[in-house]
Amino acid sequence: MAYRIWQHKPLDESAAAALAQDGYGRLLARVLAARGCRTREEAAALLDGAAPLSDPFAIKDMDKAVERIQRALQEEEPIVIYGDYDVDGVTATAILYEYLSNLGAQVRCKLPLRNEGGYGLNREALRKLADKGYTLVVTVDNGISAVEEAAYAKELGIDLVITDHHLPSGALPDAVAVVDPNRADDTSSFKFLCGAGVAFKLCAAMEGCDPAEMLDVCGDLAAIGTVADVVPLVGENRTLVREGLAVLQDTVRPGLAALLEAAGCGGRPITSETIGYSIAPRLNAAGRMDTAATALKLLLCENEEQADGIAARLTDINTLRQHTEQEVLAAALSQLESEPARAHDRVLVVAGENWHPGVLGIVASRLTERYGRPSIVISLVDGEGRGSGRAPRNFDLHGALEGCSQLLIRYGGHAAAAGLTIDEDRVPAFRQAVNQWAAEHQPEPEPPALELDATAAIEDLTVEEVSQLERLAPFGGGNSQPLFEIADVVIDGVWPMGAEKRHSRLRLRQGQNTCFASLFGISPEDFPYRAGTAVDVAVEAGIFNGRNGPGVSLHIRAIRPAGMGDGPCRQIALLDDFLAGRSLDSAQAAALNPTRSDTVALYRMVQAGNVYAADLLPVFATLGAENAGKALVSLEALKELGLIEHRGARWMPAAVSGKRDLSSAPILQRMSALAGAVEK
Repeated sequence: MAYRIWQHKPLDESAAAALAQDGYGRLLARVLAARGCRTREEAAALLDGAAPLSDPFAIKDMDKAVERIQRALQEEEPIVIYGDYDVDGVTATAILYEYLSNLGAQVRCKLPLRNEGGYGLNREALRKLADKGYTLVVTVDNGISAVEEAAYAKELGIDLVITDHHLPSGALPDAVAVVDPNRADDTSSFKFLCGAGVAFKLCAAMEGCDPAEMLDVCGDLAAIGTVADVVPLVGENRTLVREGLAVLQDTVRPGLAALLEAAGCGGRPITSETIGYSIAPRLNAAGRMDTAATALKLLLCENEEQADGIAARLTDINTLRQHTEQEVLAAALSQLESEPARAHDRVLVVAGENWHPGVLGIVASRLTERYGRPSIVISLVDGEGRGSGRAPRNFDLHGALEGCSQLLIRYGGHAAAAGLTIDEDRVPAFRQAVNQWAAEHQPEPEPPALELDATAAIEDLTVEEVSQLERLAPFGGGNSQPLFEIADVVIDGVWPMGAEKRHSRLRLRQGQNTCFASLFGISPEDFPYRAGTAVDVAVEAGIFNGRNGPGVSLHIRAIRPAGMGDGPCRQIALLDDFLAGRSLDSAQAAALNPTRSDTVALYRMVQAGNVYAADLLPVFATLGAENAGKALVSLEALKELGLIEHRGARWMPAAVSGKRDLSSAPILQRMSALAGAVEK
């Protein structure tokens, strides 16, 4: 379990007060000030201003790409669009296909399969295209690392135009054009476009118009790709998404209309959250579990009845994806739990036979959320591993893979997400190497942080105040939904929520004021806080339309005992670092070294069924926040001696025969030896 520091953004109270006097609501004024706005003009620029879409020809090689594609149009040369199987790749493919088709081009699409060739260009696909007489391939959302494949395409007589947004892995491919704002010699002003964004810019360049004129044509697809790829929603991306959402709200695409209906979003306001939680998962499911061609077919579909059928199919595939994800996640967690030392690695690396390749990235995300560390999940098939990784924002996953490239067949991606291919027998060496790289480049990792915009009280969260926060939308990477801390509230009650009762609904009380809040992923049975407990909560606030009109909806992102602070998080991070192999000085060891009575006290809590594995903060509150590290060491010792076992949501006493010598636990011996130095 990752315990996050609650990190408040610096807040200029005088600026917040001035913005409130200018007519902004109190909550919005505080958020604006926390995000750097000091004046009315700066606030207006953030809320209302739309960054202009820059000249597409400012991107390196855009002129070469346009020239080659226009020549193909003039000579009626067939064109192949080579995309990717995720939402970004599929929307990028749809954007370019639709545009070129409307120009009368002979164009076909090629989308790779995860289990046949995997991400990006591959030699076999290129050979087949050459055999069919194709001489021009345009990539979207891939190709920047395809150095060998580009050389092979040239041998085959194929002209290659690469459009991508990922980071290069050294030398650029030898192609007619390499259009990627992240290549080292590119001087364009905006570097955060996704693959669909680059394809959008290519179409604007082909058209010879201001990119803004293309928004009504394909802004909806560009917005979906941008949100789904979790690129920062700042600058031009903010404009693309804001304008694209407006197009999507009244979509004329039968496929998107059918998908919205299938997701239960028909007739409702369309937001970036609609894309992130309803549209993107269904489109992604096709490439993960079936073929991305199904998602592409839906986006391009012009028949309403056919669109309804495809949307229903995608919903079924997404349900299968959810079940498969849970199976692989359970296997990955079991692997880490069976080898506890691995759960303390700086970079988590897990591998399993025939894990479905379509869910590896999602499972990696779940592990990163759970442990607060970079995670790489590898599926092993016939001696070869294909993996996907995710990382917190303070870790460069692409850099880590680059530092271990001698062990990899191929790799690619960016700082937060990346993929790799590796020989199965090299996986153990890779785990060691990537953790060594992390130790050298991040020697003392900070606990993961939860960034809060401001404090609030229940009485502040009115419909009027919360409604104003929507002016900050669209929300996403680099422009997150505001997060507020509500301190010292009492839990009045907990009820199940959702059809499967896997979520909880809490009633919170602060003085005479009460509110309800949702907590996802934890059922009432697994919730470690009892009614009457005082807690601090970090919440997102939104508006819902109920039977009695608009109301405030609160979503709990984090919860901890009232007044606990961040002390336990730092102790936990110190212990994790120790268990990952870093030594402690004597003072640090002494602070973590429990007495026998400390360990006995924790064991009694286990006996009483009061130690929930997913959240130990209530335990720390009972034993004293200053003793969090000691409590964790005690827990490790009890696990090492086989005295406790994970049963359901709780740690419970294990059935043992005979007595156990507590002092024989290896972690206690190591800690005592290190701590003893301070006593001498």
